[in-house]
Amino acid sequence: TMKNNYSPKEITIFNGVLRLAREGADVSKITSQQIAAAAGVGKATIYDYFSSKEEIVMGALMYSMSDQAAQFAQAMDNTPDFREKMEIIYTGIIGRVQDTGSIFHLLLQVTGGFKNSADNICQPLKEQIMEFAGILYGVLSDGYHQGVLKTDVTAAENHQYVRMVFISNVFGVASRAKDKNLSVSHRQIIDNAYKMLVKSLA
Repeated sequence: TMKNNYSPKEITIFNGVLRLAREGADVSKITSQQIAAAAGVGKATIYDYFSSKEEIVMGALMYSMSDQAAQFAQAMDNTPDFREKMEIIYTGIIGRVQDTGSIFHLLLQVTGGFKNSADNICQPLKEQIMEFAGILYGVLSDGYHQGVLKTDVTAAENHQYVRMVFISNVFGVASRAKDKNLSVSHRQIIDNAYKMLVKSLA
């Protein structure tokens, strides 16, 4: 079950985890003592709120995803034009790929580092990822209704194809942005990705 009503102290502790991640720490290997120091609280305080380090890190990840999903949904609502929506998505992907405190990096570390907790982790993460996916499909639906995309992205028979196109498109942007040896500007990556998306769903 998703919990969104975090106390101010819990949020302070989560921000400690996110700060350590931004400083380059592997969150699956950090200690409770490091979290407490980064959050500016005593180690005992942490255990007043959480029963394990895994619970703290998972909570921080869920809090971060929930917060970013809300910001993302707001940005999509405030931007009617499909092309502009995609610009925000692509720019966001590029920024997060290059930020060690981003949910992309945290997800990789957490799912790789907490082997024993994998089952507990999966369900709430799936719910959050589905929330992001729902927002993204809403954007594609806008593109179809605005006449930019000719493929009916809302039709059940096109669902698997649309999903494949979109995932490839988004991951293409992420991998290009991550490639340090690539002498292509972010502007070119975004323009090429948008062109490919529109062509694939023409």
